[in-house]
Amino acid sequence: MKSISLMCVATLLGLASMAQAQTWNIGYGTTEGKVAYYNSSSDPNFAEDQPFGPMSFRVTGDRLWVLDSVAGKLASFDENGKCLSTITVPGLEGFKLLEDFALIGDENNPEAVWIANAADSTIRKISLDDGKVLATIGGSNGDEDVFLQIHQMETDVAKRLYVADIAKNVIVVFSATGEYLREIPWQSSGMVVDRFANLHILHYSDKAGYFHRVYSDKGTLVKNTHLGFVKNTNGKILAVENDGSIIVSFIPADGFKGKLNMLRLSADGMISEKLEYAPTTMNRVAYVNNGKVYVAEADFENAPKGNFTVKTLKWDEKKPEGAVK
Repeated sequence: MKSISLMCVATLLGLASMAQAQTWNIGYGTTEGKVAYYNSSSDPNFAEDQPFGPMSFRVTGDRLWVLDSVAGKLASFDENGKCLSTITVPGLEGFKLLEDFALIGDENNPEAVWIANAADSTIRKISLDDGKVLATIGGSNGDEDVFLQIHQMETDVAKRLYVADIAKNVIVVFSATGEYLREIPWQSSGMVVDRFANLHILHYSDKAGYFHRVYSDKGTLVKNTHLGFVKNTNGKILAVENDGSIIVSFIPADGFKGKLNMLRLSADGMISEKLEYAPTTMNRVAYVNNGKVYVAEADFENAPKGNFTVKTLKWDEKKPEGAVK
């Protein structure tokens, strides 16, 4: 039986467009076109440290993909707010919490998707054509779990899978069919795989600050550019652009006051643009694609009031002069 329902109606979802700006507002719930949440109103026995809902999203072209983490589904919506598909992850029982997903193949017409479930530490490769599981990675291997805490995932042009394990402090690389290839040390600093299958991460040193490290598709360190930003914390790389510039985010040097800094840095590490955004309790709260910045906004504590929102942000009108590190 197929686990994909197509042409669903997205209730309470609208799209506002003007001058390259988009906003999707998705209602909370368990019916098609909505996303589930977990808090004290959804479960009287709620005892988690914090409420949660969707943990990740992506935008490809004019299509929004939302990981309905609590319901165990992946939903996609077109630019007009129409729900195009809902994929239910097969084989999940009881409590589930989907952490992240990575599309496989052409992003505008992907053939499959990897979806990670934190509840059983597994990653499933699922066909977008019929919803069948094509491969599974993780779970227990003898007495040891393959993953301790799956955080984020990416794929490359060769369809290899990159899994960031935030508890083991490594990025694990697998083949297109799920065979283990290698591990790369990682500091929970985000990751990006570029169009040439190079892996980009940030590395922090107490004395020197941040470095932009690039690994080849064979796992060899090929670039290590000093960025600085010694006083900034929680640095993450969000995107690599065709001209060699990168987009990163930090907690400001004077501490967290409800906003993070997002910076576009030139290939030599100079700041060219910046903006501020508010984080929420998600693994992937900001996503950059084709130069556009998308940020999710959600108040999971008060759901089902409000919406799960994804919108575009614009860089500040006034560009900074030089690099302030």
